[in-house]
Amino acid sequence: PLLGERGAARVFGPQKGATPEMVEELEEQLTHLFGDNPVAQLPGSGAAGGMGGGMAAFLDATLVGGTDFFLTQIGFDNHLEGASLVITGEGKIDSQSLGGKVVSGVAQRSKVRGVPVIAVVGDIGKGLEEFYKLGVTSIFSINSVALSLEEALKRSKEDLYLTLDNLMRLVKLVSP
Repeated sequence: PLLGERGAARVFGPQKGATPEMVEELEEQLTHLFGDNPVAQLPGSGAAGGMGGGMAAFLDATLVGGTDFFLTQIGFDNHLEGASLVITGEGKIDSQSLGGKVVSGVAQRSKVRGVPVIAVVGDIGKGLEEFYKLGVTSIFSINSVALSLEEALKRSKEDLYLTLDNLMRLVKLVSP
């Protein structure tokens, strides 16, 4: 949904660095904009910071699940044929990532085909056991030391490269 405890501001605001005060301001502004429009409670209306809800409310757009849509559009299942490993990414992986994020869709589709999945992420939160059940084999954070969000973002490109380099060295070591 767009509003409320599981809405755009409260779920995604903190992930993007919003303070509690900013989250409340975002929620107030979204409530003011959408009022009691039923679109605000539709599943997916809060995705992409409320972009889906805005498009549905003001442009009469139809909401569809983004992950399944894009994975189908790129022929992801066809790419899995003959694959021995899938590496995917996520800014922050936690229980909220189960709700339609790319990492969960990739894991589900890969599991059906028996292809292991490694997730490379910026931050690891709670709820990882559900990802292992979903089909993620292992999860690696690119952050090797405790940093502020601002510093982590500055270093993200370098840290991602370093993590992937080390991961590929491990894959080469254990590959036949």
